[in-house]
Amino acid sequence: MIFERKRVISAADRFIKDIQNLPSEIKDNTIILIGPMGTGKSTIAKLLAGKIESGERLAVDSRGQFEELYKKEKSFRNFKNFEFALIGTILSSLKTPCVIDFGAGHSVYEDPILRAKMQKICSQFKNIILLLPSKDNETSRRVLLERRNFKPGSHKDKDNWHFITAPNNYELATDIIYEEGKSPEEISEEILERINQKNRNVNTSRDEI
Repeated sequence: MIFERKRVISAADRFIKDIQNLPSEIKDNTIILIGPMGTGKSTIAKLLAGKIESGERLAVDSRGQFEELYKKEKSFRNFKNFEFALIGTILSSLKTPCVIDFGAGHSVYEDPILRAKMQKICSQFKNIILLLPSKDNETSRRVLLERRNFKPGSHKDKDNWHFITAPNNYELATDIIYEEGKSPEEISEEILERINQKNRNVNTSRDEI
């Protein structure tokens, strides 16, 4: 187990370096969606992919899309180590800007070193969107229970509460979208508008220099 952890930490440094060498176009225009189970990441990712030039969407928890990577899962004794390696491999291997939806746990790490390494990996991307039903955690929990038909107090309910309250997602996110009263289409448009506004502000600042 100790050897595996050292191997993952060593790989993390390689991921960080490889991402640093990615073209700015990829890091500036890729959209990464994070958040608890039931926030509609997959649905919104599909909508966003239809609105960006490359039209490419990557679903990290799709075993079919990343079949070769998931074949390595059994070589890890700790699943979080595998999740970390999976994310690092995908992000460091991007060939074009795309929309990426993480599984709910892919952005949350209890290991302080892996958490810090994931922050360094993700900090190189400009558009990491945290999706939440509400600003109020208890409301978010209730909404997600109803959406996914989870039983209160169940294992999945407890997992989702952890994903709602864990600091990791808030540390990684460049933007937070609260979904209350909005359709998936409206949410996707809000995300694009925020990104476009951010780009306009950058261009304005450059013009003023």
